[in-house]
Amino acid sequence: MSAVEDFTPAPLVGPDVWMGETAQNSEDWVHQFSDAELAEIDAAYRHARDAGASLATLTRDVFPLPTVGTVLARLQHELEEGWGLFLLRGIPVERYSKDELRFIYWGLGLHLGTAVSQSKRGDVLGDVRDLGTGLDGPEFRGYTSAGELTYHADAADVTGLFCIQPAKRGGLSRIVSTSSVHNEILRTRPDLLKVLYQPYYWSFQGNELPDTPPHYAQPVFTMHKGKFAARYTRTHMRSAQMMDHLPKMAPAQAEALDLLDEICARPEFQLTMMFQPGDIQFLNNHLMLHMRTEFEDYPELEKRRHLMRLWLSLPNGRELSPGFAPFYRDIRAGAVRGGHPGHGDDIVFETA
Repeated sequence: MSAVEDFTPAPLVGPDVWMGETAQNSEDWVHQFSDAELAEIDAAYRHARDAGASLATLTRDVFPLPTVGTVLARLQHELEEGWGLFLLRGIPVERYSKDELRFIYWGLGLHLGTAVSQSKRGDVLGDVRDLGTGLDGPEFRGYTSAGELTYHADAADVTGLFCIQPAKRGGLSRIVSTSSVHNEILRTRPDLLKVLYQPYYWSFQGNELPDTPPHYAQPVFTMHKGKFAARYTRTHMRSAQMMDHLPKMAPAQAEALDLLDEICARPEFQLTMMFQPGDIQFLNNHLMLHMRTEFEDYPELEKRRHLMRLWLSLPNGRELSPGFAPFYRDIRAGAVRGGHPGHGDDIVFETA
């Protein structure tokens, strides 16, 4: 496992370096759709359906958004150059069936970037709901469980979560600025910050391509051409530690991750929000870490918590460090990258 380029970390600056209270009290990263914008989205949906488009054949041109498109352009900018998060609010989910909402969400996503597969099943549009999976293990995926998730970044440049139905109880979303966490580690334990810029072993969680290793090595923090980028999912690192052929994590590596977790758990770093029906939350995974509290569902199937998820590459995405190439593969600016390539030829628009 080779080390990445050695350098002396410095404090990060920029609009993505925020504390929880600042973000909580700001509306700069929130857009409430107007009635006119909602009518435009509805018209785009009707136009695409009348044209005979399916999810597989839908294009931006068939889902026209002349006014809402300017909102989505602002969203792209804020994710990459601004806060690193954005919330679209107000889609009237009660007016549409779930199939219609899936179509609308896919249409909006086409105006933002390119969706990548979220698992070896090839699901480019996924569903976040409790399917009864466990909370740990070599193939654990948090989006199909009801348990509390630890702070993590998803395996793509951007995550979009569209709330169709919240839980009966729980399911609170918490977000932290990874840049702010980085600066706190620099302030208190610069020795451990340097460790986080060195490679760790990660597991592909069973999503590796056939005949390829089930693990890879990459750092948690990177700096490349003046741009910071991070990636952290500790459960994937724990899974790699279950592989007998890999060396055990060094004490300093574990201590650095413990400190990262402890800082994320501090209330002053956290932005908290409870999803409302019609919310679409977008996060830049290179700049944000997020978690979800445990939730309890309603007994009725139609009332159970349900979010639709997109993993996107944006055309204005940053160039990544070579240290992230083992997972992202293509590190060029604006590249379509990340995700878990499907093991077959099928493109799937729902998580079974």
